[in-house]
Amino acid sequence: MRIDILAIGSRGDVQPYVALGLGLQMAGHRVRVVTLGGFEQSVRGLGLDHLAIGGSPQEIAKTAAGQDWVQKRSSVAGFVRGFVGVAGPLIEQGIASYWEESRQADAIISSPMGMLAAESVAERLRIPLIDTQLAPPAMLTRYSWSGEVNLRSIWRGLLEAGMDVVFQTVMWNLLRTNTNAARQGILELPELGRFAPLRASRRKRLALLGGYSPAVARKKPDWPDWIHVTGYWFLDDESCWTPPPELLDFLNKGPESIFIGFGSTPFPDPQQTTAKVVRAVERAGQRAILVAGGSGLSTGRLSEAVLGIDSVPHAWLFPRVRAAVHHGGAGVTGAALRAGLPSVVVPVFADQPFWSGRVYELGVGPKPIPARQLSEDNLADAIRATTHPEIRRRAAELGEMIRAEDGVGRAVEIIGRCVGGGTGASVARTRVS
Repeated sequence: MRIDILAIGSRGDVQPYVALGLGLQMAGHRVRVVTLGGFEQSVRGLGLDHLAIGGSPQEIAKTAAGQDWVQKRSSVAGFVRGFVGVAGPLIEQGIASYWEESRQADAIISSPMGMLAAESVAERLRIPLIDTQLAPPAMLTRYSWSGEVNLRSIWRGLLEAGMDVVFQTVMWNLLRTNTNAARQGILELPELGRFAPLRASRRKRLALLGGYSPAVARKKPDWPDWIHVTGYWFLDDESCWTPPPELLDFLNKGPESIFIGFGSTPFPDPQQTTAKVVRAVERAGQRAILVAGGSGLSTGRLSEAVLGIDSVPHAWLFPRVRAAVHHGGAGVTGAALRAGLPSVVVPVFADQPFWSGRVYELGVGPKPIPARQLSEDNLADAIRATTHPEIRRRAAELGEMIRAEDGVGRAVEIIGRCVGGGTGASVARTRVS
């Protein structure tokens, strides 16, 4: 069976889907990963087919719309306006690019940011579509994350589900014109109305796969059967990466270090943030590896206690450090938890506040620091808190549970039940020429 995986986003959004693709390929499927630009080498290098349907996240971030999003992303209104400014013009281009290459697909698996394209193309091709998320859905529930049912949990479940409906409806209506232009002009499908998300929420789904650990965020007892929490989808390929000598030297010639990294979205003022982080590490009496990624943070020997580098695989570095300071993205959060590391989380937007809250509630890190409130003082205090014996014990125990899971294997099993078996399997549908 030919399966396309739409993994739209930055590196942290793409890597779990590459891991899922490798699992599906091992099960006998032909897999293609569809991304924004900049990922072809890393995807094809692992033996998967690849298609790019837009510019790279770094290129997009440098546009006027991308810069505006970076500046305003810490507020909900700013995030929405910035995202629409970036995504709106790309929707028609993305759907057109994907449609030209999609005709041989037997099924589509999509990340949240790929769903507008995936739903329309799957509808046109009449093929199965499987939803995925790297964070829990905002489903109506009576339960808290600890499994309790009380007035607070019921109210919170109603509030979160209601807010999600409003958010999805607002986002859809801001992107509706671009999406309908592509549906009508490219796919020859009817346009969708203002309340399409409400109708979509009532459609019968094959499955919604949650690529995160049930030990971190379990499936709520009152969620429908088609929701599955599989475990994380880790990609641990380090075969093409060699640690630079300065990194090995820093790790080997001093006390155990901590990891600091804030993902691939640029900071509004990266130099100021770098200086703040370096001073906080020194005040906490620690040593740190600062991973710049695409954030714009500085690299090189930043002080006696801090080394800045461009990038390093989490799977290689995390077993060699004692704690992690990060932005709370699903990928880095899962990697830190699997390694048994206490985490200091500095969330910015999207699902990051959720993951930062879970880290704190599970007792594997101190109280999160919202990015707009980050200071030298509170970061130094939080770094010191990661040395607390109880936090370290809980982090180690949670790491053991996550390492015992097989998230990719569980996801592949569910997908196989939904869309058919391995090599040679097919789904009855009408092909479009």
